[in-house]
Amino acid sequence: MRQTFYEFCMLHERTNLLKEWDESRNFPLTPDTVSYGSKKKVWWTCENGHSWQTTVHVRSEGSGCPYCTGRKVLPGFNDLETLYPDVAAQWDREKNGPLSPRDVSTGSKIRIWCRCPEGHSWQSPVASRTAWGHGCPVCAGKTIVTGENDLAHLQPEIAAQWDKRKNGRLKPSDVAVSSNRPAWWRCELGHFYRATVASRTQRKTGCPYCAGRKVLKGFNDLKTLCPDIAAQWHPSLNGALTPEMVTPGSNKKVWWQCSMGHVWKSVVYPRTGAQQCGCPVCAGKVSTTHARRYAQLDEIRTFTEL
Repeated sequence: MRQTFYEFCMLHERTNLLKEWDESRNFPLTPDTVSYGSKKKVWWTCENGHSWQTTVHVRSEGSGCPYCTGRKVLPGFNDLETLYPDVAAQWDREKNGPLSPRDVSTGSKIRIWCRCPEGHSWQSPVASRTAWGHGCPVCAGKTIVTGENDLAHLQPEIAAQWDKRKNGRLKPSDVAVSSNRPAWWRCELGHFYRATVASRTQRKTGCPYCAGRKVLKGFNDLKTLCPDIAAQWHPSLNGALTPEMVTPGSNKKVWWQCSMGHVWKSVVYPRTGAQQCGCPVCAGKVSTTHARRYAQLDEIRTFTEL
């Protein structure tokens, strides 16, 4: 006979398998009378008292208790109702027929029907409910039910800015308020812009032009809103950048030239904001001597920015 099961366990320090051998049920068979590779089914009892039948070969290969490992269901020990009573409470008894929460393990891939407290019914693998924590797709906004969890129903004031022409067939009733799908919008002043639904509903973002986050020529640009300051925009040192390409609140550094011909560099916002910063030479913040030397230089230098 090949190496006995007993010899195998001792050689590989797998004495735990010998402890799980059910002597009474397997009598007169013993670990030293069967080969470690035997295909004969025998009885085993794990440390938790679970009893099951499998071949000696399978145990030698490393298989353990099917109940402790969740491969088999044992009501009151590893079933869904025992371990996850909150999930089991959402079991749709009508649609699942004779199958009950006591018939499936928590790691099962069986697709079951669930019903949330709001009455939504959906199908899901047991494991996705227990291991991944997935809940009702309607309540989570992953499945749309028109008139219940769609944008048009929950936030009609935002849905009113939905651009029907640019969004084509997509309607506010087709998307959830938490959707990351980009859509076209039109504000009360008629500005068109693109943004995700979630950014409108959760982060409360509105029109980027009205908010000054984007420049719209003729509406919120420096030349339109602050023509006197835009008149001091240096005609050559800013390259292709023009006063029509920045907002009064911009943090961009640009070159300026006052009516006296002084040239300096400063961020746009301090010039238009509460500080109303102007030419540092005319304001006397640069000494007369320094200003005179400055005026004679061919290279334009940057003064203290205000």
